[in-house]
Amino acid sequence: MQTKYVLLLLVIYFLSLAAQAQQASPESVPRIPFTLKNTLGYHRMFRVEGPGIAYGFTMNKRESVACNWPVGSKLYFSQDGETTAGLILTVTAADAGETLGMDVKDTKPKVTKPIGEPTNVTVLLRNNSFLPRRIALITYRPDEAGNGTTIAILWPLGVRKVNVPPGTKLYIANPKQVDLVMSGKRIDQHKPFLTVRQADNFHIFDIFE
Repeated sequence: MQTKYVLLLLVIYFLSLAAQAQQASPESVPRIPFTLKNTLGYHRMFRVEGPGIAYGFTMNKRESVACNWPVGSKLYFSQDGETTAGLILTVTAADAGETLGMDVKDTKPKVTKPIGEPTNVTVLLRNNSFLPRRIALITYRPDEAGNGTTIAILWPLGVRKVNVPPGTKLYIANPKQVDLVMSGKRIDQHKPFLTVRQADNFHIFDIFE
């Protein structure tokens, strides 16, 4: 009788192990078809890690690719395709058939604006040099997580219009700052080129000294 009881416990034990193995198997996790789009405005390297998948890849500016990743897969910024440097998104069942961008989602509650508070301010950034200049404009808005990145060529006396809420930090980024942002890090602790105020509406700011 005792031997049968022990055998029964062993059978139950091995059945539970088999069930756990099947549950943890990558083949048992459903895959979700969706479109991944590079909305960052520049060429970038990424890494995906999930049940049964882990690899690095690059995407050109505004490139879109069809994906079929398991639920729970995580997309990261990456410097070399092997390491991760900042979570971008996690694939869920609700993403099936959707187009997913690279915008880092805000995990903090939105701040409600007081009634009557002005929304956006338009500032004009002018190339005051005698040569065409390439600028990397990094913005940090108070109502959004992450950053906005724009690469533009400005002709002499050319103007770039920026429409953002008051409190937005604008950076005319140097190469080192661009590298930091591309690696998933923030530069909003650096001194900004301009912190936008309501009084700056339609004001022209010369970019170069």
